[in-house]
Amino acid sequence: MKAGRARAAVLAASIAAAACGGGPHVAPANRPWAGSGGTRPTAEGRPSLVVVSREGDPLGALAVAVTTDGLAADRGALVGVALAALVEARLAGSGIEATVTGGWDGWRLRALVGSAADAAHVIGATRAALLTPVVAEEPALAAVARKTAALARRPLPDRALIDVARCTGEAYGTGSDAAPIAAELESWRSAAHGLGRVAFAAAGESWLADATTQALASAPPWPRAAPVAALPWPPLDARAVVYDASGEIVPGAARVIVIARTSAPERTVGAAPALGDPNGPLATRLAALDAPGRVRSVVATSHADGGCLAATIDLDERDLGADAPARVATAAALARQETAVDIAEAAAPPDLGLSLATRAADPRDAAERAAWWSLAGHGPAAPGGDVRVTLTVGVAAARDAPGGSMPASAEAIRSEIDRASLAWHAPVVEVRTKVERGQGEAWVLLASTCGTLSETSVDAGIGAAVATAASVQAKAGAGEVGVEPFVAADGVGVLVHGPARSGESSEAHAHRLADVAARAFAADPLPSPPVARARTTLLARSASTDETAIGVLAAAVAPGHPSWVDPTGTTFALSTASDDAVAAKASAIREGPLRVAVLANVDGAQAAAAARAVDRWIARRPGEARGCTGASSSPAPRAGTYAVDLPAAAPPEVLIAVPVAPGDEDAPTDAAWIAAALDGPRGLLARSLGRAGGDSPVAPLARAWSATVLGLPRAPALVIRIEAPDTSLDAAVAQTRALLDRLRQGAIDETDRTRATEALTRAHMMGDVDPRARVIELWRGKAPRATPSLEQMRAFAAAALRDDALVIVAARPPRVDTHGRALTGREARVKSRD
Repeated sequence: MKAGRARAAVLAASIAAAACGGGPHVAPANRPWAGSGGTRPTAEGRPSLVVVSREGDPLGALAVAVTTDGLAADRGALVGVALAALVEARLAGSGIEATVTGGWDGWRLRALVGSAADAAHVIGATRAALLTPVVAEEPALAAVARKTAALARRPLPDRALIDVARCTGEAYGTGSDAAPIAAELESWRSAAHGLGRVAFAAAGESWLADATTQALASAPPWPRAAPVAALPWPPLDARAVVYDASGEIVPGAARVIVIARTSAPERTVGAAPALGDPNGPLATRLAALDAPGRVRSVVATSHADGGCLAATIDLDERDLGADAPARVATAAALARQETAVDIAEAAAPPDLGLSLATRAADPRDAAERAAWWSLAGHGPAAPGGDVRVTLTVGVAAARDAPGGSMPASAEAIRSEIDRASLAWHAPVVEVRTKVERGQGEAWVLLASTCGTLSETSVDAGIGAAVATAASVQAKAGAGEVGVEPFVAADGVGVLVHGPARSGESSEAHAHRLADVAARAFAADPLPSPPVARARTTLLARSASTDETAIGVLAAAVAPGHPSWVDPTGTTFALSTASDDAVAAKASAIREGPLRVAVLANVDGAQAAAAARAVDRWIARRPGEARGCTGASSSPAPRAGTYAVDLPAAAPPEVLIAVPVAPGDEDAPTDAAWIAAALDGPRGLLARSLGRAGGDSPVAPLARAWSATVLGLPRAPALVIRIEAPDTSLDAAVAQTRALLDRLRQGAIDETDRTRATEALTRAHMMGDVDPRARVIELWRGKAPRATPSLEQMRAFAAAALRDDALVIVAARPPRVDTHGRALTGREARVKSRD
C-alpha cells in the first residue's frame, strides 16, 4: 500500500473504513450472525464452521481465524506473527499453498480449493498444523525466525501507540521481538489453537460446505484453548496520551488518534463508513476549523470482547501556528465528540457479518470475513455508558525548534483538550421548540440572531446571499427535504422541513432535517456555483419595479444601512460582492449567536434530537463569547421626496413612509394598528383614494393601496404603497398626506381601532395556517401584541404622522410630450398640474 493512503489491509482487524481521497474501504469482519443460516453444525468438540453460499466462482475458498487476545500481552503482535509463520511453514511442507497472516491479536489463513478432496486435504493438514506440538528441531522454526526479524524491522513508532495497535490489530514490533524458543512457541500454540479461539469458514457451492463439514466432523475432537479474558475498559476520566511524533509526521505537524471501544462490535463497524466518509460530518466539521483537520483513516475492528474503532486525523504545520496546543485540542475534542455520537447512534443489523461476507468479490475475502466475524463477541458494558473514547496525540518538533524540542508540552496540550472538551459539551445554540402532534412534517429553522445589523450600504444583502447560497447548496443533496432561505432584518438562516421516511423513527427524522439545516448554514464551505446562483437570484429581485422603489426608501429611512429595512440587499452591493466577501460573511455568521426553532410533529424527544443535532455542527472555541457586531444606531431618517425612473411599461407607484422611533417599545405596535386602520377595502385609505362610502361619481384616485410596517426591529417605519395612473398619482399623494394630517389631529376613532384589531387578528390566524409562519414566529419568540387603546393610537399619530417627517418615493416611467420627447423635471410638473 502506498505511503499516505489510509491503512485498509488490517492484519487482525475485522472491518476498516478508510477516509483517504477515494472514500471508505471495507476489510474483513468477525461477528456471529444468529439465525442467519450461516453456521453449520459439525460435531461435539470441533471448531465452528461458517458457510457463505455462492455460485459462479471457479474455485471455492477456505479460511481459518485464530484469536490470540490476552496471550503474552507483553510480546504484542509477536504471538500472532510467530504462530502464523509456524502454520504457513507446516502447510507448505504438506504441499498446500495458503496465505497465513499474523497481527496484534491473532492470525488468519485463506486458501483456494477446487474439489471436495482438496477441501478435505486442506482441513486435515490445517488441523495437524495447528495441533502438532512444537519441537526444538522443527524446520518451521526457521520461518518463525525470519518473520520475527521482519516484525522487528517494523517497530511501533512510540509505546504510546500500543493501544492504537491493539485496537486496529496491525502488526508492529515492540522492542521485545526476539524469536521465541520452541518451548515458548509451544506454550502459545497450545493456548491459542483450540476450541473457543479457532473458527473455520467456507465460501463456495454446496459441495464445499458438505466436504468441509464432513472433514471437521470426522476428525478427532479438538482440545480446548485458554479462555479469552476481556480487556479492562479505560477510565472515564482518562486524559489524552501525548507523545513525540517527530519522524512519523512532518515537522511542526500534529496527529490525533481517537480510540473508541464498545461492548458490541456491530456499533463500531456500523459507524465507521460515516466517520470515514470524506464528505461526512466528521470530515466536514474538521475542515471548518481554524486549523483544518484531515481524516487520514478510520479503522473499525471486532474483538472477542466487543468492538474498537481508531480514527486518525492529521493537522498541517502551516495551520497550527503559535496557538498549536489550542488548535490541536479543538480538533481532538471535536473528533472525540463526533466519534462518540456516531457510535452511540449507529444502527447496524444483527446479520452485519454475513452481509459483509456476502459482499466480497473474491471467495477468499468472503471466507476470511466470515471466519473473523464468527470469533467476535459482546463484552460487558462499561459503567457510565457503552462507548468509551480515549485520545492519543502526536506532535512533531518544528524544523527550527531548538534542540528538536516538541512545540508544546504534553501537559499544555492535555489542559487545552480538557478546556476544549468542556466547550464542545456546552450547547452554543439558543433553542426554541414546540410540539404539534399529527402534523405532516417537522420544521427546523436555524438562523443568526444578528440579522443585517452589521451591514452597510457597501454590503447590503450579503447576509441574504449567505442564506440563499446555503439553501441552494443544501437542496442539491437534501432529497425530499424542503430547503428555503430565511432572510429578514432580524435574522438570516435556513429553513428546512419534510415528512418522515417509511420506517424512520421520529428522532432520526428530526436528526436528518437538522443535519441538512446546520451542515449547510453552519459548517460546509460555500463554493462559487451556489454563491453565483444566490447573487443572480437576489440581483434579479433587487432590479424589479417594487424593489427599486423599496431600495430608495430603505436608504432614506435607514441611511447607511438599507438592509435594516430591505434585508435582501441593493443592486449596487450585490453586484460588487465577491465570493470571498460572501465566504467571510458566512464565517462571521457562524462565529456569532445562532438560534434554532423546531416544530416537532411527534413529541419533545424529537424536538430535542433536532436541537442536539444542530448544536453538534457548530464550531466553537474554549472561552469564546458570541455576540453581534455592527452599528448600534442609524443616522436620522432623511425626510423628503425621491424620484425613481421606471421602465416605460411599469405601473407608477408611490411609497410614503412614516419613520418610527426604534427606542420606543410600544411605537411599532401602535404603528401596526394605524397601518391596519389605513389598510383594507373598508379602511381609511379606501375612503380617501377609492371614494368608498359615498355616491360620488368621481373615479378613484388609485388602483391599489396598502399599509404595513417595515424595518423591524432596528428601523421601523409605517409604509403606505399607492399604485395609481400617472395622471392621478400626485393627487393621490396629496390626498394621503391630508389623511395623515387629519389622523395626527385625532381623527381616528373607536370604529377604526376595532376594525384594525379584527383585521390583524384575522391576518394573524390566516398566516399561522402555514407552519412556515409558525416556526418563524417561534424562532422570534415574540409575545402576542397587546391591543393599544384609542388614546395610545392617537398619541402615536400626533407624535409620528408629521408631514415634515415623511419619506416619499415616487416611482414612475419618464413622461413624454405629444411627440414622444421626454419632458424635463419642470415640464413634467407643469404637465402634471395641467
